[in-house]
Amino acid sequence: MFSTISSSVREWGEKTDSRQKLQHAYLGVTLVLVLSAGIIGLINYDLGQKILLGAFVCVVVFLVNAVAWALLQSFVLLRIATVEPTRNNQPTAATKKPVTRKRK
Repeated sequence: MFSTISSSVREWGEKTDSRQKLQHAYLGVTLVLVLSAGIIGLINYDLGQKILLGAFVCVVVFLVNAVAWALLQSFVLLRIATVEPTRNNQPTAATKKPVTRKRK
């Protein structure tokens, strides 16, 4: 069982980038906070509500971060990826000029 969990975590680490890992961490912390708020809320209602507020803050940070990364991806990172090959003077398929013959 330990080897299955460790291989799953290793595979997750290789397949996801740092932004996705950060988003997964926000969701994990939110889940832990909601569960702990429910358990602690049975004993101390006010403390449970305060912990639940922390979970809501994590959800808001998750959503703001998701929107910010989506905007960054669409407006900045895609343009950098298309400009980078021409910067190295390596023509891409889209920038190659067709060969034409001169008329005599």
